[in-house]
Amino acid sequence: MTLESHPPAPSDPPAPDATEQGGTEAGRAQEQSEMAGVMGSPWARVARVGVLVGLIVLLGVTRGLPIVVVILAIVFMIFLHELGHFLAARWSGMKATEFFIGFGPKVWSFQRGETEFGIKAIPAGAYVKILGMNNLEEVDPADEPRTYRQAPFRSRFNVAVAGSAMHFAVALLLLAVQFSFIGRPDGDRWEVGQVTPGSAAAVAGLRQGDRILTFDGTPVDKFGTFRSTIGAAEPGRVDVVVDRDGRRQTLGVDLSQRTKVIGTVGEDLDLIDSGSGVVVGGVSPNGEVAQAGLVEGERVTAISGTPVAGLDDVAAAVERSKDGVVDVTTQQDGATEQHRVDLGSAVSTTAPAAFLGVGKSSILTTDSVPVAVGNSFAEFGRTVGASVVGLGTFLWPPNLVDFLTSTATGSEQKDATSAPTPAEKTPAGASSQRPVSIVGIVLLGSDMTAENWSNLIGFLIGLNIVIGVFNLIPLLPFDGGHVAIATYEKSQELRRRQKRRYMADISRMLPVAYGVVMVLALVFVFAVYLDLTKGVSA
Repeated sequence: MTLESHPPAPSDPPAPDATEQGGTEAGRAQEQSEMAGVMGSPWARVARVGVLVGLIVLLGVTRGLPIVVVILAIVFMIFLHELGHFLAARWSGMKATEFFIGFGPKVWSFQRGETEFGIKAIPAGAYVKILGMNNLEEVDPADEPRTYRQAPFRSRFNVAVAGSAMHFAVALLLLAVQFSFIGRPDGDRWEVGQVTPGSAAAVAGLRQGDRILTFDGTPVDKFGTFRSTIGAAEPGRVDVVVDRDGRRQTLGVDLSQRTKVIGTVGEDLDLIDSGSGVVVGGVSPNGEVAQAGLVEGERVTAISGTPVAGLDDVAAAVERSKDGVVDVTTQQDGATEQHRVDLGSAVSTTAPAAFLGVGKSSILTTDSVPVAVGNSFAEFGRTVGASVVGLGTFLWPPNLVDFLTSTATGSEQKDATSAPTPAEKTPAGASSQRPVSIVGIVLLGSDMTAENWSNLIGFLIGLNIVIGVFNLIPLLPFDGGHVAIATYEKSQELRRRQKRRYMADISRMLPVAYGVVMVLALVFVFAVYLDLTKGVSA
């Protein structure tokens, strides 16, 4: 998601003579002819698009519809970012020659006026190519008046911030939609969202939408407090009072026991015993457990070749597992199946503890449109502030170095609060807020969407705000770097009290830009590694 220009030349271009200028149209015709040759016949372009569509369909079949929806939503978000740059450039009279989604080889494109639009093979971003983004770029003298570098400060500033402004506008719109039509959590109030198959809650008849009023005589308040109460309870029978469709009902519940098989990939294998044998507990969509073919409520008869009659047998069985791989034998409808679950480099187990088996669903309330708009701006401001603080905390040099070195060596990352930061009031350390790559973002978004489709709105709100803030970092190659340069140039004009355009020498800033790109590349590679090996969670 960048503003792109032609590669910088080592020096300012010499003025072309009349012959060169006269041959411009012929050169453009030849360039279009060469482009058509590269793109191939219409059938070849259709074939390339067909392959791209086929890959998307295959992804949906193998990983589920939510991941396809999230990817398409992110691609559309990237498109809107670049559309902001493009429209701001056109409104300012600048010449934009390319508008592409993706990088690398062209898959498909078409020409409209002076701009080529299209799709490229690597969906890692997008770009708009605007002529004359810096003083080193060679530009046809006929196009020089329409370059970015010759535009007034206001136009350059607007073009640079337009991408982030588009993200912020989308976030505000989605917030208003969420508050007006979907709703937002009503304080700490909650109701039963999911009931784990085979759990005590399922056996007792708890349903989605029930509001739990008391648990074993204790009034139920916040969900976190409720979970702690269950964890401290002894297995056995308790009374649970629920509000179901406005009527109070008392359900007798024989609490289950649960053991977790913990790996190093950020995902656990839940095993539950409700008195009739060990069954598989909650399964994360598209996680390692799900990919191994295990489903919630499936009866477990053996682990790593060791028979399992109850949870007390699990720890000894798991000890026989090697290299974090757990072989699980299940029985469903009389059929025995083998499942191999890869939980990373090592596994361990938790002690059996009381377990009810319900998930939380916040009770949502909606606002009138005027109130929703006001609340949207308030929530937007809070999220922007949190994003700035979080980004500043991670990019603070001691924390950034700690992340890179700890990931490279495989050691534990230090608590970010051990090093002072410019944002001294940061409440949380970066140790629990590592960067997430585009791979992790897609996986997290697909898991949230699979759990509840309304989660997609909240996911996109946060993602738009974070990316909008991230792009305003005042360093090249970020959009904020162009804002900083334009502001510096304007300040020099004011300081010198000159009306003539002052142009910064971009060559002095290239070493910093190259350094930023190298650090970003390292962070990206390490973040992808952590996302794939440790997993991601909200």
